Amino acid sequence: MKTLNLIKAIMIISLAVFLSSCEKDNNNDHDNPMSKTTFKFQATTQTAKMATAKTTVADGLVVESFMINIAEIEIEFDDDDPMFETDSVASDYDLEGPFEIDLIKEGNPFETIIASNVELPAAAYSEIEFEFDKNKNQDSDLFGKTTIIEGTINETPFIFWSDEDIELEIEFEELVYLEEATSTMLAISFDLTALFNPEMGGIDITSATDGNGDGIIEIYPGDPDGNSKLAEKIYEKLEDIIEAFEDKYDD
Repeated sequence: MKTLNLIKAIMIISLAVFLSSCEKDNNNDHDNPMSKTTFKFQATTQTAKMATAKTTVADGLVVESFMINIAEIEIEFDDDDPMFETDSVASDYDLEGPFEIDLIKEGNPFETIIASNVELPAAAYSEIEFEFDKNKNQDSDLFGKTTIIEGTINETPFIFWSDEDIELEIEFEELVYLEEATSTMLAISFDLTALFNPEMGGIDITSATDGNGDGIIEIYPGDPDGNSKLAEKIYEKLEDIIEAFEDKYDD
């Protein structure tokens, strides 16, 4: 009988601990409401010029393909938000890749959703950070590279690529407030006219030449056409053409 009573006592204690744990978990859920967030990458242009369904970025320059490889994405809290306290369960959020992203596809600006309905604490966020990294997929056109842009310069095919790793911190245009039980779209936008249209502060690449006469204007580090300095300018300009903002989103 004593053994039976001991077993009953242990079972009662265990049940009490279990119920207490459930109550604590529920309180945590209540104290830390969540919002569902979707992440989108996109290309934009400030001009409406189009030529045979291809994106004309500047006079003589058409972009037909733009691909990037992102290793991971981190969204960071606003330091002044109470959720950012050191003893809070909330923390900056990492979204692990890699992500192979099309920004221009078949000549048209493209939107790529890389993650949907990601649960984030309802709080204020100030910036997003992501890392360009070399693509490791041997079957991909991006293999060994972080960025590829292709198109035509005065109807001659060109290709720009880079294999440099780079980390970028992009502040949101305005603080993003994620609210409980709502859906939000966070957009990372690449402005091609700001990259390649000199009238919009971009780099004029129409002077790039086909130095070896193989019919393709090559623009990358150590390229055989003599355009490697231009390639450096393009890559350095990338950070200036990126904006991050909350976009309208219908759940």
